[in-house]
Order: sequence, then structure tokens, then C-alpha cells
Amino acid sequence: MTCGALPQPTPHLGHLYTAVVADAIQRYEKLIDPNCNIIFSTGTDEHGTKIQQAAAKADIPLPDYCNNISNEYKKMFHNFNVDYTDFVRTTERRHKFAVKHFWKKLLKKGYIYKSKYSGWYSVNDESFVPEAHTKDEMINGEKVRVSLESGHKVEWTEEFNYMFRLSAMKTHLQEWLRTDGVITPSKYQKQLQELLENEGYLPDISVSRPSSRVHWAIQVPNDDEQSVYVWLDALVNYLTSIGYPDEDVMKSKGRPWPADVHVIGKDILKFHGIYWPAFLMAANWPPPRKLVVHGHWTVDGKLPWRLTLTTARRSW
Repeated sequence: MTCGALPQPTPHLGHLYTAVVADAIQRYEKLIDPNCNIIFSTGTDEHGTKIQQAAAKADIPLPDYCNNISNEYKKMFHNFNVDYTDFVRTTERRHKFAVKHFWKKLLKKGYIYKSKYSGWYSVNDESFVPEAHTKDEMINGEKVRVSLESGHKVEWTEEFNYMFRLSAMKTHLQEWLRTDGVITPSKYQKQLQELLENEGYLPDISVSRPSSRVHWAIQVPNDDEQSVYVWLDALVNYLTSIGYPDEDVMKSKGRPWPADVHVIGKDILKFHGIYWPAFLMAANWPPPRKLVVHGHWTVDGKLPWRLTLTTARRSW
């Protein structure tokens, strides 16, 4: 039982909603079986360019900035009685150990290789965006390139990175996405199926960044010049919560994997519905049994920077 690693900056109603939905699911399961052993994990994603920039703008040291944000999330969950069993911060030592172990496993199996990479990069989304998924748009009188998916500005970037062989996982992903009800509501499952059906959609993806550009990150094992891509880092938090890679700890938790359900917002569907199962399959781990995806909370049909309980409405 997990909800998506929570993004920065400070928490708003959309973050709370994700956790409340996950909490409602676990409370229902406990009503049916009071002896049910549930791991309900949430947490904060604390690495990457966005965090570097936000801390610099606030003129706060990075560790202090992350501590402050993490405490705000915990306070919010406490105030709304969200009864999680584990809160994973991606800056924790146990998580860094899990990420490096997972990386080495993918590398050993031949799914990670180093190559020069170029493409449109969105700082806000922390990801490269295929050119077919971008467009030109006028913003404040300036012509800029933006992502079709998020509307965020993208910039052309060329650099040497480690790549993940996502292209090798296309057939496996298609088979997983044919599982009835694996993603709910079903329209989100259909979206991913359509993406995979588009010829050429599934290129290999960059899973590292130059440490000179993204220094607030987990270092790639045996390569200090590269840092682990924030979304590979963040997604491994689900394994961190079950004690990975310590076999004894995982056994003590019963059958902790695959996760029965991930609860996420639709903005991170691609990362959880394409990247995450592909990473897991490459490491010979089963993907989660189900993704529960919710829409955005809006004010007057728009996505505000922050939301209040009294002015927001849910948009599927």
C-alpha cells in the first residue's frame, strides 16, 4: 500500500488527497480483516534540480530546506490523521543504499549503458521530452518550446548520460497493461496502451545527470561525475519501505512485494505506469498489482500553485 513519493515544494490539497485515498483503502482492508498486516508508505522526494533551485531561491542550505519541507508533510498528515506505517525520505541513508543496490542490479543485467544523449529537457518535470511531444508557444511575448503533456518549458540539452534500455521492455509492458483493472480508472490504462502502440514511442531513457549540473542527488556507483536520475531514485522508495535489499528484513514483513496498490496523481502516470514497471521487470521483480490514479484539484478550472480546502474541486 503506497502513495506516490510526494513532490516539492510545500504540501497542498492534492498531496493530501493522494494520502487520504491510500489511507481509506488500508482502513477498509483492516475492517474486513483486523489481522491484516499492511505496509502503508508515503514520503518526500528530495533530490534533483528543482530542489537545488528552490533552496537557493529561499537562501536556505539544502539539508535544512529538505528537513523543513518533510516536516510540513508529516505535520499535515498528522493533522488529518493519515495513518501511514512508513515515511521514506529519499535523502535517508537506507534509501541511498537501496538505490545504489538497484542500480548495480540493472547494470549487471545489461540494462544500463553510457552514451551521449540530446533532447528537450524540462526542469519542472525533471525529464527529457520526446520532440513529438513538444510544441512552440508564446509566453510573455517570447517564443518558447513547451511539453505537450505538462505545458512546462523545455530546453535543448546535450550531455553524456547513462541510459536505460526501456525499448527492450515494450512487449513486457504491453502484456502487463493488458491485465484487466491493473490501472484504474480504466481511461488511464487506455492512455498508456495507446502510447505503447505508437511506433517509436519507447526510446531508451536517460537515467543519470552530470553531477556538475545536478549535484543534489545520489551519486552513480563508481562514477562521481554522474548522479542518479531523480525519478529512478524516487521510485525505488517503494522498495526502501519493505527493507530492500536486506532479505532478512523483507522476510520479516511477510509478503511485502509486489505492492497491492500505488495511489498517484495523473501527472506522474508515465513514471509509475511505464518507467517503474520497466525498471522492476528488468531487475526480475514483478510490477505493482494495481495503480489507482486520481485527477487534479483545480480552482476555476485551473491548477493553482497552492490549494485550500474551501476553494478546490476535483477534476477527473
